Amino acid sequence: MNLKRLKDNLLHINNLRKFLGYEIFRQATASSLKLEIIKTPPEGRVLILSPHLDDDVIGCGGIIKLHIQKDDQVKIVYLADGSGGLPKNKIFTRSDRRRLAQTREKEAKEATLILGVDEPIFWRYQDGHFSANSTTIKLLENILSTFSPDIIYLPSFLDPHPDHLETCKIFCEVLPRYDFSGQIFSYEIWSPIYANRLVNIDKVIDYKKRALLAHKSQLSSRGYLEAIMGLNQYRAGMFDAGKYAEGFFACNKKLYLQLFELLNLRVKK
Repeated sequence: MNLKRLKDNLLHINNLRKFLGYEIFRQATASSLKLEIIKTPPEGRVLILSPHLDDDVIGCGGIIKLHIQKDDQVKIVYLADGSGGLPKNKIFTRSDRRRLAQTREKEAKEATLILGVDEPIFWRYQDGHFSANSTTIKLLENILSTFSPDIIYLPSFLDPHPDHLETCKIFCEVLPRYDFSGQIFSYEIWSPIYANRLVNIDKVIDYKKRALLAHKSQLSSRGYLEAIMGLNQYRAGMFDAGKYAEGFFACNKKLYLQLFELLNLRVKK
């Protein structure tokens, strides 16, 4: 590691130590807060929580395919129906939104098949209309208890989209009740995150591109493909992690809940 990169890493770590406090930072160090570049994801049963019908592909489509290639069992849960994924400057009827939700579900099924995942789970809540309540908490509890994942992927709780934060709130209501000793990987969608894991996805980038292209209804209104490919190239290029890499913040259950509490994001009782 050259001096400049060492200095940058130390600055990142010192800043986090000031923000977290010494004790939480000490526990975070046990979870390997420093950046690590990996070519293969950890092994085990994988649960992906995807607020919308393309968030999984955007944030972790590459690592999903890597898990599949290792014969890991992967389950994807989509919380929202995608009916809000429309240009903001147009007015759409209820029937328009219903048709869009049906289209987007078909697109998600096509994308998951490209990645090699069978039978995704659709909760079908209207975009912007789901929350951490008794129903969603019970749904997630049932999935965790029956599937028993070793690795869980979900959006970062610092992501600016409210549905992404709400997904994290549901997760954080369930997590204290669940005996989970694996790793939680937060992925990036609407904004870059502090990443302590970079996963090289060069070997599977074509699968991720094809899966993104399956979401035709969304690509027509926003340049997701170019934006995400650019982000993955940036992640790789800045740290010599190949041509394409996905960034994650990985930690254990204890640290994840402590960070959530520290930021005062828990559901108000």
